Amino acid sequence: MLRVFQQSFNMGPALAANHVFAFTVPFDVQLVHVSCCNSTANVGTLKVGKTGDDDAYLLAENFGASATPVEVSTPAGFDGADAGGQYPHIVDGTVVLVTITDHVSHMANVCVILTFTEG
Repeated sequence: MLRVFQQSFNMGPALAANHVFAFTVPFDVQLVHVSCCNSTANVGTLKVGKTGDDDAYLLAENFGASATPVEVSTPAGFDGADAGGQYPHIVDGTVVLVTITDHVSHMANVCVILTFTEG
């Protein structure tokens, strides 16, 4: 059985700028699910990629608004160049980038959850 784990990013109160988070995967993984939302009606975007290509796995996806999450959970939803409509396979040691682009009126209480399987 493949082990499942999640990486979450929570940013509260109101954002005042864009944010980029970077982390290194500890072993080969597949990104199988993304959920993102914020508590306002303002909708920014989320990209998931790697060093050198910040949307390699997920092109700019609109955030969910008013605490209603948007999710990417099918292979076709992963539309970045390295995904090509499949669950992205990310090699051990890859630096993953999570890019949050704020809305001009600012999002608040932003939550992003990435779900991976091992392998």
